[in-house]
Amino acid sequence: MPKRKWVVAAVAGGAVLVVLLVGLTGHSSLPDVAVVRVGRQTLESWITTNGRVEPLAPVVFRARLDTFVQHVNVVEGQAVRRGQVLVELDVSAAAAQLAEARARLLAARQQLRDAESGGPPDERARLLSDLEKARVRRAQLAERQQVLERLVAQQAATREELAANRAQLAQAEADEAYLEKRMAELARQARLAAEQARLRIQQAEADIGDLELRVKQGQLLAPVDGVVYAVAVRPGQFVHTGDLLLEMADLRQVQVRAFVDEVDLGRVQRGQWVEIRWDGLPGHVWSGRVELVPKQVVPHQGRSVGEVLCSVDNPDAQLLPNLNVDVRIRVAHRDGVLVLPRAAVQGEGADRYVFVVSGDRLEVRRVLLGVASATDDEILGGVREGERVALPGSVELRAGMQVHPVEVQ
Repeated sequence: MPKRKWVVAAVAGGAVLVVLLVGLTGHSSLPDVAVVRVGRQTLESWITTNGRVEPLAPVVFRARLDTFVQHVNVVEGQAVRRGQVLVELDVSAAAAQLAEARARLLAARQQLRDAESGGPPDERARLLSDLEKARVRRAQLAERQQVLERLVAQQAATREELAANRAQLAQAEADEAYLEKRMAELARQARLAAEQARLRIQQAEADIGDLELRVKQGQLLAPVDGVVYAVAVRPGQFVHTGDLLLEMADLRQVQVRAFVDEVDLGRVQRGQWVEIRWDGLPGHVWSGRVELVPKQVVPHQGRSVGEVLCSVDNPDAQLLPNLNVDVRIRVAHRDGVLVLPRAAVQGEGADRYVFVVSGDRLEVRRVLLGVASATDDEILGGVREGERVALPGSVELRAGMQVHPVEVQ
């Protein structure tokens, strides 16, 4: 009896061993294939390029006159407050010209007052007095002429007296006409003088406005809180009208001009999220938005690019104008979509497919793709969530192929 039990156990053990050997032999004949499961996650697609920092509202100071620089009170990169004196210029010559222009304005205004009153007061008063006297004399002689004519008719006066009075009356009328003509000429001259005075006033006021601005430019004041990012002069330097002195801006928000390659430009839209990185501060990221998508492409460093303008928050003013930066533009963002690694999707153009593991065999499925990130594709159709998809490896994948799936994360 014990011997029979031993025999049964030996047979059973042999059978188990045979089964194990057969299983091991069957497994070893199937190639290992890495597979991933179709899952849902957030998918983002980015365009990576380079760009240049620019101020949003630069304040550019230029010389308003030919003069010397007396003092430069700031350096590049310095934060300044509104009203702070940045640069001081020598404006003594402009101040002297301003005093002369103000004197010319006073004189022109007096000339205008005289002209509007009819001419120079002394001359006009003298003419008015002479004219009044001439009119009185002419009236007296005219009245005497009438009296003499009646007396001559009555033979109470001689014709010689009448003729003498007539001659005096004619002279008085001529004197009155002459003075009236003088008054009319004075009025005409006064109108002309008024027009000239108004022109002189306008010119003097324009000169004063310009010179006051020049004198005021003797002290360049910061119009806003900001950062000085360019200083083009030094103390003692002579500058000409129009020469650049200094540039500053409120840098708490800046503009980044991103150079996007022509092939990527169609995916860029206003309002898309932007990330900025600068090698000078590794690990720091500035955020912003696309503000303007260009309507044309231009050559840039051997590339055909569109210059996309982005507004970027810069609260610590660490991004300075003209810095070269790295730019990432998020052109797509999908929450909870089906994704697969891009390596799992094969084919080109519209003919894209994957190898789905069904049991231990591969099945070809056509798939419809959405957006793509650097590593993953969005799957719009062709596979279901949870299905296993083979990844290419050392073994060439074929439809119907029997494999040993090895799931990877």
